[in-house]
Amino acid sequence: MPDKQTPPVEQILKMMAENLGEEPTPMVLMSKLVPEWIPRQAQERKFIFDLPNIPEKYKHLIMVAVAAAVNSHLCTETFIKLAQRAGVSKEEIGEALLAARFALASTIFATAVEGMEYLSEQAK
Repeated sequence: MPDKQTPPVEQILKMMAENLGEEPTPMVLMSKLVPEWIPRQAQERKFIFDLPNIPEKYKHLIMVAVAAAVNSHLCTETFIKLAQRAGVSKEEIGEALLAARFALASTIFATAVEGMEYLSEQAK
């Protein structure tokens, strides 16, 4: 049961929809399964955006890049929409996606270190 300061789930979903500009489908579906989690999701988002050291724009760009890197199509689209609504330009979003692509592609070498060491030893 939410405390007296926590808005009802329906109100939180409405605020999420207003922020996104459309229904937050995953949150609506989750509210039917575990409704008490919805206030926590909203609190965690507020917590992240209230932290003082990384500007809001960069937080949006990080979320876009991470969602794309983990191959979450819906989250990538959602975070792009939220970023644009927060004033992040399409060029900045494009650069974030390129940075994520570079970082993800670069992990291939780190992932293959043991295999490359094996091959190097075989060549001797």
